[in-house]
Amino acid sequence: MEAIDIEVSSTTIETLKNFGLSEYESRAYIALVSLGVASVKKVCEAANIPHPRAYDTLAALEEKGLVEVQQGRPKVYKAVPPRTAFRRLEKALSRDKEYAIEELSDFYGVQKSKQELWTMHGKQNVINKIEEMLMGTKQQAMLSFPKDLILEIEKTLQFISEKGVKLKIRTCTEQDDPKVILSLKENFEIISDNQVYANLLVVDENEALISSGCVQDYRGSWIGIWTNEPSFVKLISIFFKKLWKEKKLEEETETLVRDIMRLKTP
Repeated sequence: MEAIDIEVSSTTIETLKNFGLSEYESRAYIALVSLGVASVKKVCEAANIPHPRAYDTLAALEEKGLVEVQQGRPKVYKAVPPRTAFRRLEKALSRDKEYAIEELSDFYGVQKSKQELWTMHGKQNVINKIEEMLMGTKQQAMLSFPKDLILEIEKTLQFISEKGVKLKIRTCTEQDDPKVILSLKENFEIISDNQVYANLLVVDENEALISSGCVQDYRGSWIGIWTNEPSFVKLISIFFKKLWKEKKLEEETETLVRDIMRLKTP
């Protein structure tokens, strides 16, 4: 890379490669950015590319819309501006990504139909699985998490609630009104209890997750269990609904008592 006439960081080179360029294509594009207009020979010298590979490399860059070619003897090449280049690369990558997601999702759907139970270790792996489950929710998600975990996944909750997913959120907070901890605008109910006994998530009544890390500012090891086995999912769902019903009944009782006390006040 020392042969290129401009200094570029390894981050720039790796970014070009992450956007789908090969090592030689990255070198050639950077060389042309430096040279302005150049023949194949000059590109080879500046980018340290073997001459037999130069024509294929430049042809690939032209096909990707990153260089322009002026016919002549010899041909000369010019790089398109970097912002334009990355816009084109990003568009192509996005198109390829959507194609890959659609194709792979067909296979993944088949695999998810099997009844399974998986464990995961580490906070980030548990959170990643939680967000994956939430993003796949079609109708309803029931979750019981401490306040700090709720806030970590708030953007995901916001996104799916705006898509019409109904959320039932049970948490533990010192706030009088638990709704103030979230910026959700629709499709959600939230209650605050004295304690979150375990991190629970049930999605569409067909998959569930339970994990440690349910105490505020938890510092221990995170272990999560995910399953789509119907009897386990039903058991976790029943447990969540029991906790939810008990808390709602408690809130209704407290409201009734307050109303009665107000009536008694002269």
